[in-house]
Amino acid sequence: MKLNNRVALVTGAGSGIGRAIAVELAQEGAKIGVNDINEKAIDETLRILQDLGASGIALKADIGNVSEVKGMFKKLKETYGTIDILVNNAGIAMPPSWVVYKERSNNAALKAMGEVMETGKMQESMKITSSFEDEWWLITLNVHLNGTFYCTREALKIMEEKRKGKIINLSSVTALHGEPIVPAYSAAKAGIIGFTKAVAQEVIGSGIIVNALAPGYIDTPLLDGMDDRVKQMIIARTPAGRLGNAKEIASLVAYLATDDANYIVGQVISPNGGMVI
Repeated sequence: MKLNNRVALVTGAGSGIGRAIAVELAQEGAKIGVNDINEKAIDETLRILQDLGASGIALKADIGNVSEVKGMFKKLKETYGTIDILVNNAGIAMPPSWVVYKERSNNAALKAMGEVMETGKMQESMKITSSFEDEWWLITLNVHLNGTFYCTREALKIMEEKRKGKIINLSSVTALHGEPIVPAYSAAKAGIIGFTKAVAQEVIGSGIIVNALAPGYIDTPLLDGMDDRVKQMIIARTPAGRLGNAKEIASLVAYLATDDANYIVGQVISPNGGMVI
């Protein structure tokens, strides 16, 4: 096992890609700090790890809250003494409570699709950004961009002292080409790429390696707010002809976390089924 006894913290590990990453790292021998805001989801992930015979601890915290992040790292260090791998994965797209956003986005995407099919092009603005609410913008950026910064800052305080560590940030294909119905998500994920490149150059002298993944559309609960017809449109735009699955992302994260990937520094790898090449 290539990560035997290393300590990994995976944010948003209660479901989807985060859970798959936690499992993949555990199968390589890592001890896992399982972070999420949903306590029940954390417990479910921990049960899976327990069935694998792996070590894991619950780290319930809102990564967009500085004090909760600090408390999370305090508990991790008290339990395992250190951190070797940080995976900044936690994120949101269209939470169930944002009903207006969900309806507006799906309707705009379907209307635009109809215009393109009928006339060959969009006929007017989708009017998403002009009607975008402050809450949607601020919360999205806080979870994705601020959360990645807060967790990275705390991890580096430990990693810089030991002169070793791996940080893997989850961006998105939307950061590479933009996506009209999710302007805040696209902006936050693009910010993560810039942050990754800056920090990677800053800390490599201390033996800390930082990279990012920019996955395409992955079949996880993050897409639950998306109309099935919009999903079919996305699949039609993907040369591979399907959505990705969480394990395909998790296996790549696990590789980047091992010493086999030590010459990969500050890169953005995008497993996206050929959507962006």
